[in-house]
Amino acid sequence: MRKELGTRLLNIALRGLSMGSRFLLIFALAKLLSPTELGSFGLMMATVSISVLIVGADYYTYSQRELLARPAEQWSFVIQHQMKAQLVLYSVLLPVQLLIFIFGLIDWQYMLWFFTLLILDHIAQEINRLLVAMHKQLIASFVLFIRMGSWVLVIIPLMYFYEQYQNLTSLYFSWMIGSTLAITMGGLAIKQALPVWNKEPTDFKWLKKGFKVGGLFLLATICFKGLLTFDRYAVEAFSSAETLGVYVFYIGIIMGVFTFLDPAVFSFLYPRMLQSYQMQEKDKFQKTFRELVFSTLIISALLAVSLWFLMPFIIGWVDKLIYAEYLDSLIFLIPVGFIYAVGYIPHYALYAMKEDKWIISAHISAIIVFFSSLAVFQLKNSIQTVASALLFAFSWMAIVKIVGYSVTKQNSTLLKGS
Repeated sequence: MRKELGTRLLNIALRGLSMGSRFLLIFALAKLLSPTELGSFGLMMATVSISVLIVGADYYTYSQRELLARPAEQWSFVIQHQMKAQLVLYSVLLPVQLLIFIFGLIDWQYMLWFFTLLILDHIAQEINRLLVAMHKQLIASFVLFIRMGSWVLVIIPLMYFYEQYQNLTSLYFSWMIGSTLAITMGGLAIKQALPVWNKEPTDFKWLKKGFKVGGLFLLATICFKGLLTFDRYAVEAFSSAETLGVYVFYIGIIMGVFTFLDPAVFSFLYPRMLQSYQMQEKDKFQKTFRELVFSTLIISALLAVSLWFLMPFIIGWVDKLIYAEYLDSLIFLIPVGFIYAVGYIPHYALYAMKEDKWIISAHISAIIVFFSSLAVFQLKNSIQTVASALLFAFSWMAIVKIVGYSVTKQNSTLLKGS
């Protein structure tokens, strides 16, 4: 028990440092760059993030469950087939990303950086997911830190002390190095964790089923994660590049703080929930779900209160008047992060029970709620308007998933009557 607690605390520390580095990055860039430059960087990060989803086509939602359901001796089959599937997806979906530049969402001068960061970030992310599914959470957390945190902790001091590094090119180069190191170290860790590696003949039926499952999830995931990309384009469309920089700063810090739940709660509990449900272990599933509910609500509430009290001091340190002008928008922005986090409670329960239709319905309908809210509500400024639309969308998403979990629980032969 003591060893498990120590491992969990170290895992939380590593992941917390990784997530915190993104918080630190936005925090520092607000001080070191102009709001316009910060807005451009925020757009690149958000666009790479959603493009990673597109080129991956959520194939991991199928392969990860397959990995968890198989003995370690069969892991090489799953990994090899995921690699084959990804090559197919790259050949089809990478060229589609050129539309980003054709429609002027990002300037052509950043095209090479975009595709480099997109491919590296996607491979590093899939390696992290494999390590988590293989119950190598501590190694996964270290690789995540290399990918997300290490380069930030190097580039920020360089930018602070040397003016020549205060530009987007330095940021993108550092990001590239971090992802490359993560891929190298994570790949070696997976190789060592595999008991056997046999060259497997291609099972086209397995691949086809994965494309079907991943394809269904892809649309839903784009709608879900896309909310935190479309919001940035909406702010820019409603106001200016400078206001976008302010929004990127606020939403970056708030969502960065709430991602602390991933290392502290989600990365430990959702694999346990998934396996216990698959193994028909009712008591273990219910105990884990209760722990998920309690931990998420308590930590989310503490984070929300902390943000409310600390944000004015953070704004004061940045010492740029334009950021202080939007301080009253916190009443909309902090609840966005809280509802986003709490919505993961029914999400992971539904995922464990393979009730994908409820997740997909929630995500697709939420994007409709988001754009409808933008059309209907016009508040004091573009940041409040977009934040309120996000709040409505995430709230709707959580409600649909809660209903889905309740219905599924009543119909489940394992959980019925519990």
